[in-house]
Amino acid sequence: MATGPRDLSTLGLVSGWDATALQNYALEDGTSFATVVGEMNAALTALNSELYSDPLWASACYFTNIPQIEYRDGVANGMEVHTEYGRPDAKRAATQGHMLPLIAYDRMLGWTWDYLRKARMGQIEADIADGIKDVRDQYRKSILTRALQRVDDSGTAKGLGSGGYSPGFATTAGSTGVDFVPPSFGGATFLNTHEHYIATAASGSYTVAILQAMRTHLREHGHQAPYELWIGPGSEVAIKALTGFVAVQQWGVNNAITVSTATGLNGDIRSLTGAYYIGILEEFKIMVVPGIPLYYGFAFKSYGANSARNPLAIRLPKGQDRPQAIAMPNPNSGGRYPLQDIMLFTEFGVGVNDRTAGSAQYNNNGTWADGTPT
Repeated sequence: MATGPRDLSTLGLVSGWDATALQNYALEDGTSFATVVGEMNAALTALNSELYSDPLWASACYFTNIPQIEYRDGVANGMEVHTEYGRPDAKRAATQGHMLPLIAYDRMLGWTWDYLRKARMGQIEADIADGIKDVRDQYRKSILTRALQRVDDSGTAKGLGSGGYSPGFATTAGSTGVDFVPPSFGGATFLNTHEHYIATAASGSYTVAILQAMRTHLREHGHQAPYELWIGPGSEVAIKALTGFVAVQQWGVNNAITVSTATGLNGDIRSLTGAYYIGILEEFKIMVVPGIPLYYGFAFKSYGANSARNPLAIRLPKGQDRPQAIAMPNPNSGGRYPLQDIMLFTEFGVGVNDRTAGSAQYNNNGTWADGTPT
């Protein structure tokens, strides 16, 4: 019996395969199959570490293998005045809950028997890099899609069974199958029509008032500054032109004493996704994130890297506590060419964790439409 995932490091350990004999199989340029195995295993190890620790995703998400979430719902019960002989009525919190999706993805590399006999290592490396990019892109698009999607996820194809739902953030009851009344906070109470998907008619761009409203959607539920705002590349110029915007200090620039710069941020890419901070406005740390479509933005409160209080949750298979992309050998290769038709595989799903800790913005129409990340 063996425990743990099967990845390419196990290829040479199968009882029917001899590691030394594997060296006898080589590409046309003389590169052994064992070298190809090592290249792919190193690439997948680096990718899995990146997906778990990339600061962009870590700021908004946390990883879990539990399929369901339960949370407080509705108005608080309140206190009673103490009396000497009386006993207060027993009260309990109302709760609501939903499920998190889980979807399997694979990516065939498509190396045929004849190709492997004639291949060069340069082509193999390009194929591996392209496959790794596709896994990385799937995580990126899945996270951004859930951040900008009001409609519920549902269905067995998404790992939710026939009756399970994975909703978005707080939204009017008519837009979700999981009715939600945000808990009261600071004397304010909310209804099941409370909305965190905000559409602004025909502005086409950000304004200071829009950012102030986005901040209110987080602050009124007890989430305190600082906040994060993800925007697409098409919105960067408009944000920088707003009154009160404070830019990050540019790399290699020694600013004058009279110039204000945002502290705690930098203008360099800090994520392998290509995302980067540009500055601070209305208590938002603003980051440009490739793939977010024009006119859209995602505002949220981060509670730290991979915190269980973050707005989004990434569900992983049972027994798995961090992302895992693996390579699956073709069982029909017969051991002659073990890399033939090999494919990459990963399984995860993105859902909302805290339905009050995030708010999505659409600036080009008075009617909300889900964003489609690229």
